[in-house]
Amino acid sequence: EVLSDAEKRQKYDKFGLDGLEEGGGGGGRSADDIFSMFFGGGAGGGGGRKAPRKGESINHPIKVSLEDLYNGKTVKLAINRQVIIGEATLCSSCDGQGIVVELIQIA
Repeated sequence: EVLSDAEKRQKYDKFGLDGLEEGGGGGGRSADDIFSMFFGGGAGGGGGRKAPRKGESINHPIKVSLEDLYNGKTVKLAINRQVIIGEATLCSSCDGQGIVVELIQIA
């Protein structure tokens, strides 16, 4: 039925089965809807939750044998990190951006 009707075939090629069931509009979904499902806020971004910033990665060498690697040995490792205690405040000169841009005209 779909392949015999040129208009239905075009909708099927463009939107799949959802396009035929919803009347050809692509199911009412746009690229913004898909992006908002994954990233929260649409293609423009910025609409999702702000996750806490991760600290710098730490490389801690551990000596293990090839046999331990093969057998999947697990080892507990205690690492001390510096943590901000209290409320973090924004820098007044850069407003928390981490950079200050100044334009100085010479002549």
